[in-house]
Amino acid sequence: MHIMKNKALLFAALVMMMAACGPKGPQFKINVNIANAEGETVYLQKAGQVLDSAVIQNWDAVFNTPVCNDNEMYAVMLKGWRRPFAFFTDHKNMTIEGDAQNPNAIVVKGSETQARLDAFTKGYDELEAKVEADSTIAPADGEEMLKMHCFEYIWENPKDPVAHYVLYRYKWAFGPCEMRTMIDNIHHADSTITSNNLTMAEEYVEKLERVQAGQPIIDFTQNDPDGNPVTLSQLAEGKLLLVDFWASWCPDCRKANPDVVAAYQRYHDQGFDVLGVSFDTNKEAWLAAIEKDGLTWTQVSDLQGWSNAAGALYSIAFIPQNALIKDGMIVARNLEGEELMQEIETQLH
Repeated sequence: MHIMKNKALLFAALVMMMAACGPKGPQFKINVNIANAEGETVYLQKAGQVLDSAVIQNWDAVFNTPVCNDNEMYAVMLKGWRRPFAFFTDHKNMTIEGDAQNPNAIVVKGSETQARLDAFTKGYDELEAKVEADSTIAPADGEEMLKMHCFEYIWENPKDPVAHYVLYRYKWAFGPCEMRTMIDNIHHADSTITSNNLTMAEEYVEKLERVQAGQPIIDFTQNDPDGNPVTLSQLAEGKLLLVDFWASWCPDCRKANPDVVAAYQRYHDQGFDVLGVSFDTNKEAWLAAIEKDGLTWTQVSDLQGWSNAAGALYSIAFIPQNALIKDGMIVARNLEGEELMQEIETQLH
């Protein structure tokens, strides 16, 4: 039943997309000039759907793309890339240039909207480098500076599709109330405005609100390293449980692990436990990190990386994150260090 429903929704979305981008109407060209990809197939995507494909020959591939009545993002994808490269077109002839082996350095030419996004990203990267280089700036203050860089652009440019992209791209920096405030400001500026990035931001904040402190847990089951299914509600029954979202490849997660180990060793005999949920894709790397960091509690993963199903349920947009649960309820989110110790002490006594 769910499969049929999903197919129907996908078909409806494709019909609307074709209606908005008439194949017989005017077109524009997307020229893809990518080195080190000779003979590779490049895929053109929009809203997560593949629209077209072409083989790169002499560093070049061309897409003849119908003009749409929106300014949504497109994306190109090559085999071996971790994620598609997204960009704005403004429905004008444009060129994507770069090297397949360095997708982070790809340049887009011919789109004014993309130029605004590039300028924003350049400013963000420069601010981030400045914050990291200045030892007088505390990490929390640096994070706040970067968050404000995003907030100011979103707040001052509510109708700009770049602002909607920034809202969704950097959603991890904001709490649900902050997200709601920015979304409301966008709709106040133009009550009819829509975009895929804005819609995804709205869906994200709805899910995020569902997993805040004071909300009941969302149950899930994933396998441990031996392939045994572990169900959250069953493991948590009768104890205080920290659900810890992490990955072996995440430096901040590895730095945070000693604090979780210390909490587990101090409070486990009093009824405290941990469930690790890994965003790994490589089982060997996952197991090696468990061994090296001394993570002796239950660990699970579906080995789907950022597509981890449990992570999606809990709106995990960055790691490490955690949820402290008791009696089927979420009692706190994203605790670390001494704050984690204090909250465990409070909940146990």
